[in-house]
Amino acid sequence: MPLYEYRCPQCGLFDLRRAVEEASAPLWCPTCASPARRIYTAPGTATLKGPLSGASAADRTRVDRALSGEPVVTGRPRGRRLPTGGHHH
Repeated sequence: MPLYEYRCPQCGLFDLRRAVEEASAPLWCPTCASPARRIYTAPGTATLKGPLSGASAADRTRVDRALSGEPVVTGRPRGRRLPTGGHHH
């Protein structure tokens, strides 16, 4: 789901992931429940700041997935390997 930017008249800017078909539907601020409006910005023009400023797009995508609660594979599985032979006991 894409990330959209909204503005609450009381709390200011916030981002929210929504389905494309819901992007322009009415929305209320998650903090104060005031009606919020979608802010339209040019795609890909945001300047990254902070710890992810030098990260690749793939790394930023992994972080976004992790923050969303979606499982993220970060390396090889750990633990005991199962036998690969044809003998089952």
